[in-house]
Amino acid sequence: MSNKKPFKLRAFISVYMTITSILIAISGIILYIAPPGRIAHWSYWSMLGLTKDEWQGIHIIFTFIIVIAGILHIIYNWKPLVSYLSNKVSGTTSIRKELSYSIVATLLIFVGTYYHVPPFSFVLDLGESITDSWSDGTNEPPSSHAEELTVAEISAQLNLNTKNVMQKLNRSGYSVTDSTITLEVLAEKHGVVPSDIYSIISSGKIGSNNKMGSNPGSSYSQGSGYGRKLISEVFDEHNLTWEEGVKLLNKNGIEVNEDEKLKNIATRNKKLPVDIINALK
Repeated sequence: MSNKKPFKLRAFISVYMTITSILIAISGIILYIAPPGRIAHWSYWSMLGLTKDEWQGIHIIFTFIIVIAGILHIIYNWKPLVSYLSNKVSGTTSIRKELSYSIVATLLIFVGTYYHVPPFSFVLDLGESITDSWSDGTNEPPSSHAEELTVAEISAQLNLNTKNVMQKLNRSGYSVTDSTITLEVLAEKHGVVPSDIYSIISSGKIGSNNKMGSNPGSSYSQGSGYGRKLISEVFDEHNLTWEEGVKLLNKNGIEVNEDEKLKNIATRNKKLPVDIINALK
């Protein structure tokens, strides 16, 4: 007689939901402290051996899985769940109070997060501060998704001759025979990161940050995180006093009440950060 116990699907789902929840929590924390995508892609940032894109993939897939597992858990426990709720509701008001409190708590968290009020704003602002801290001014890409640009496009962006750039890369040990190869592919081919390739191409040339710095509006449009700057910093970069900057924005229908981040002002006025930059020109 076999003592082998049958496989219990309900138990499997319960245990699997617990393990999946842990993985979602870990991936969520890592994504919370990870650098912005432009820096992560430019330098192939990774943690525990996985890139940001790979952590995002894990987080998304396991979130879908736990939703499916949750639905199966409810299906397989539908009768006892309905019976439990019926007995509790008919026998006492306790469950109704707990249900009401749970709904109210969920709504408060949702509304508090949406309107960016304490203590939820503290968590969100801390995450942004950690994200911003990854940028030191030297690891910013020259443009959004610069790793996807070809050697010819990067050359044009830097006003360099494409053939000269290809020769320069070849002399540096990076074999380039086709100017349509992207920095990402070329970097993977030689086991380096896109920023290494760009450093060679731009050596002796004004770097990306200085180039964009000459045009305050371009750094946002090219995706370097300009929206995280305070509006007072933006005014300074445009050589405007606080009064002059606010007057220009008000003239263009943009309301500014206090010194806050550019993207927050844009969101409140239902505009894009670049619209505010253009209004200051």
